[in-house]
Amino acid sequence: MPFCHAPWTNLDIDSQGKILPCCKYQPSSDDQEYNIRIHSLNEYSTSAFLNQIKQKFIQDQWPAGCVRCQIEEQNNIQSKRQLDHDRWQEHYSQYQLDSDQWLTACIAFGNTCNLKCITCSSHSSSRWRDEYRTIYGQDFQHVKFYRNDFIEIFVAQAPGIVHIDVHGGEPFLSGVDEQKKLLQHYVDSGRAADITLHYITNVSIFPDEDWWQLWSNFREVDLQLSIDGIESRYEYIRYPAIWAVTLENTQRYIQKEKQLANVRLSVSHTVSAYNIFYLDEFFAWCANVGLPKPWLGRVHGPAHMRPSVWPNTQYIIDHLFQSQYEDVRTWAGMIDNSDDSDQFEEFCKKLHQHDRYRGLDFVQTFPEMAHALLPIE
Repeated sequence: MPFCHAPWTNLDIDSQGKILPCCKYQPSSDDQEYNIRIHSLNEYSTSAFLNQIKQKFIQDQWPAGCVRCQIEEQNNIQSKRQLDHDRWQEHYSQYQLDSDQWLTACIAFGNTCNLKCITCSSHSSSRWRDEYRTIYGQDFQHVKFYRNDFIEIFVAQAPGIVHIDVHGGEPFLSGVDEQKKLLQHYVDSGRAADITLHYITNVSIFPDEDWWQLWSNFREVDLQLSIDGIESRYEYIRYPAIWAVTLENTQRYIQKEKQLANVRLSVSHTVSAYNIFYLDEFFAWCANVGLPKPWLGRVHGPAHMRPSVWPNTQYIIDHLFQSQYEDVRTWAGMIDNSDDSDQFEEFCKKLHQHDRYRGLDFVQTFPEMAHALLPIE
């Protein structure tokens, strides 16, 4: 079983403040929970919870919470574990497992967001809160930021950090002052030139000049445009985003990449029951506008939105296999090897509830998929 360095080298703090070894880790109800709003980083780093994960990897076993990477690797889809291994191989080869030093961090800085992407929730988007309460009966508070002393705590306990991911909420709305304070610390301390940054943005906001000025000091800034479809399908999945605004901002990002040597663009695409049929369409759009090949991430939760939820998937598989893009054809294999059709009734039920709440129409927006829907009761 492949080894993963993340439990030793990476710190993940999600939009509600929960501390985990990786953004892909799926905690169980039995796991001890650590939250930066009430726990120290030292409590987390010395916890039995984290040590158990480390021991699993040392024993060549997959920890139960690492199922997302495990499933992707079983289906020949490059996982985050593999991506990290390729990117940080030089650092990992020199890393001592008993050094207790974080190299990378993923920090959400809160859950402030202006969109209600259908595969998201109020856990990660403040805009979702009323709708999520109404349909799911659950409530997650709006976390504007974790705690007043977070920046001081983080820089003191992660002195050798070489990379920071920021994903939000929406990064350019969540904890903005605190983010800029952290970046300014690295500029003032002379460490910025040794640090790379990665942002995942919904593209509805274009950063102001303050951001670009700060970023100019860093080794590299990867701005990942998170886009889950095009045109009306984009507006449905990324409600209430406006496609024309996203197109305009995408072009502005492309121009910035051409102008600035340390800025590069990437694209992420969350693959769900809503857009699995349209992967080829999205790859073609990226190529047409001059964006790089998108990274595809599978929805693992909620289970009823997984791309393999459809009961008759052969027409989806046949369609994907016809794509000129190898990555899209790989996902045909993923669908062929997966079956979440026991969740299809729940998918249809929730789809109709969301359509009524938002005033949207899945049937008109996704006509190639609409024939398989269960009728409204």
